[in-house]
Amino acid sequence: MPFLDKALDRLDRRLLTELQVNARLSSAELGRRVGLSTPAVAERIKRLEQRGILHGYHAAVDSHSIGYPVTAFIRLFVPADHYRQVQTVIESMLEVREAHHVTGDAAFILKVVAASLSDLELLISSFDTYGRTETSVVLSTRLATRGLPIKTS
Repeated sequence: MPFLDKALDRLDRRLLTELQVNARLSSAELGRRVGLSTPAVAERIKRLEQRGILHGYHAAVDSHSIGYPVTAFIRLFVPADHYRQVQTVIESMLEVREAHHVTGDAAFILKVVAASLSDLELLISSFDTYGRTETSVVLSTRLATRGLPIKTS
């Protein structure tokens, strides 16, 4: 994916901004907001998807409300020869919401949810055979995931 795609024009950028605020807007409403016809909006969105700039439309579900009140970040300190195994384990765990391979002492940082602290403890222990972990439990979230700023030029 390009760092800054110069082929994004003003209308593409406005569409991306609107979709980040509300991905459920109809093509007709998007068109009204950015000054395009419904077919033109649909074609631009299709091109943005094909280019990999726009991918996925998601519902933001509050994990606490559906029985996962514990959120934590787990840092995994594992040797490189365990990466594939760890990747397989991570992909099998629905409680893992994000997984990042990172620089520094830790090899991976995971964002996880759990129904309880004891469930979190079980989840953490599933990595014991691969290496060491450090876990930080989220006390409160001061800034949730938000849309990206779309550069205007």
